[in-house]
Amino acid sequence: MNQSFELTPTRLRELRGFAAAARRLNFSQAAREVGCTPSVLSRRIAALEDAVGGKLFLRTTRRMTLTARGEQLLAHCQRLEAVAADLAADLCPHRGEPAGRLRVHLPAAYGRHRIAPLLASFMRRHPLIRLEAIYDDAYVDMVEAKIDLALRVGRLADTQLVARRVGTMRRYLCAAPDYLAAARPLVDPADLKEHRCIAFSGLRTGTLWQFSQQRRRRSVRIDPVLSSNDARAVLDAALAGVGIAMQGDYMADPLVAAGHLVEVLQDWPLSSSPIHLLWLPGADRTPALRRLIDDLVGALAGD
Repeated sequence: MNQSFELTPTRLRELRGFAAAARRLNFSQAAREVGCTPSVLSRRIAALEDAVGGKLFLRTTRRMTLTARGEQLLAHCQRLEAVAADLAADLCPHRGEPAGRLRVHLPAAYGRHRIAPLLASFMRRHPLIRLEAIYDDAYVDMVEAKIDLALRVGRLADTQLVARRVGTMRRYLCAAPDYLAAARPLVDPADLKEHRCIAFSGLRTGTLWQFSQQRRRRSVRIDPVLSSNDARAVLDAALAGVGIAMQGDYMADPLVAAGHLVEVLQDWPLSSSPIHLLWLPGADRTPALRRLIDDLVGALAGD
């Protein structure tokens, strides 16, 4: 495009007319959409073609198509329209309905299993909000990554973020009934040395499994036959009878209740992990984020 190309009110009117014509490929229909006559629309597009230095449409008696320059300009127009729509939603929410874009960071397995359905329900109730959900177990700097809301499982490091505790995750060891029927008895954490163990490599303590019994503390360093950074893969291996795995209650409880898995070492519980929502100070004054926080706190209150 020419260096003198400026987004004046006249130019914006030309771009709006062009975008309508490019989508419909029909000048008469596009003219009705933008509220002018086909001849006026033709003049506006001719002026726009002069400004960009090339033809935007190829027209024959039978059909009309976009040129390569026209395709490029349409992509720019679509981005411009999206920015304008976001601005309008942020400045003038429709009937008080929260609007805008939010970026959320969630732990992979817990996020997909527990939070994804809540986000889907939230989006159905708030159609003007645009949400990007990132499922990732890695630590993320919320400022650098432009994250509006994060959910973290486990103890928090010192942070300047606002933290709201929304639940607790209980972890425990479990295995398939077929594996336990063929394996040695398991009554003490030390017995794990004689068992096949499956490890989740994303655990903060790694292969060190830590147990407590009243005031007694025990730690066992396992030698896993299988390890994975995907909690679902660990669970699938346990269900297949590979060995004993550590699992969060949100995934294992239904399978234990159904008899597909058996909890072991119940007298030696593993430590539970707190679950927090995190956001930057003051960010919750944004109506869309405030609504999402309130919804998640309400839904997770019983966890």
